[in-house]
Amino acid sequence: MAAMSETERETVGVLGATGYVGRAAVAALRERGYEVMPAAGSDHEEFPAVDVRDRGAVRTFVDDVDALVNAAGLVGIDACEANPAAALEINGLGAATVAWACARAEVPIVHLSSVATVGVPDPDEGPITAATERRPGTAYGRTKLLGERAVRTVTNGRVPSITYSATNVYGRREPGAPAGNSVLDFYLERAVADETLTVHRPGTQELDFVHVRDVAAAVARAVDVFSGDQYEPETRSYVLGRGRSYSVLEVAGLVADGYRRRTGSPLGIELRAPPSTDEPTVERFDVDPEPLRSELGVDPERTVSEWIGTELERRLGGTGTGTGTATAKEGNGERRSQDSNLGQPR
Repeated sequence: MAAMSETERETVGVLGATGYVGRAAVAALRERGYEVMPAAGSDHEEFPAVDVRDRGAVRTFVDDVDALVNAAGLVGIDACEANPAAALEINGLGAATVAWACARAEVPIVHLSSVATVGVPDPDEGPITAATERRPGTAYGRTKLLGERAVRTVTNGRVPSITYSATNVYGRREPGAPAGNSVLDFYLERAVADETLTVHRPGTQELDFVHVRDVAAAVARAVDVFSGDQYEPETRSYVLGRGRSYSVLEVAGLVADGYRRRTGSPLGIELRAPPSTDEPTVERFDVDPEPLRSELGVDPERTVSEWIGTELERRLGGTGTGTGTATAKEGNGERRSQDSNLGQPR
């Protein structure tokens, strides 16, 4: 795949282009100057449909692009537990089908996965990286792990591939775009509705958040890497997070504080019993973002507190007397990261 010239733009295919991350990736790639060919997973008014379970459809689609982004997937713990067969077919076998088509056509691939593949980490093993042992405890995590391994096995030595295991993705690409499914987005919705923020006990579960715009920028950067004059047919994997962890209770506090500053009124926080006592509490889930920075030049820049303030100001309008900025302290400022169950990665 040659570098772009002023007269010829590379075509990047995006599978799962109607999804939360896929839609943001399409916009980011277009902003970078790529010709983007989006595809939906099912019938859609705007984009053609390409089901990753259909080998012929995937092969035909891949044959017409210079690079591919696979953002297709059955997303979320609940959705995959409700339909494990579909999770296997889409997240696992579907990823293998896409990787096979890319290897056959010599098309580089960016594959989107999740840190749900990690499961409950051993805190003694240090920060989470791509090399961390995977012990997923959910159908979502297991099927996404199968997809990761399929991409690595099929593409290694044949075609370049970059896999991102994203932490808790939140926010909107722009006003009006689909919102995220993270606990942070959930708390923002409740705050705007002036509803109490509910936290599952003990509230110390930690999460790492990465904004959807930063995920999309990382995808575009990976395609840039493939667009260089020289690249090796190697497979690379990265944990895509900001490297800064928050407890669930801390997240609720940031939202409540931002709401108070914006409106002048308090917002309640209520601790509740967890919906299941069988799931272990992940007290620490530190992510190391250094490989992203040093190897790809990817450095997620949007902070949770700034986003909370901006969103509250935008959505609450001119009410209240506050500054519109959530300024509750975010710990000691260290960039360490996490994931947990009121926010298992979606």
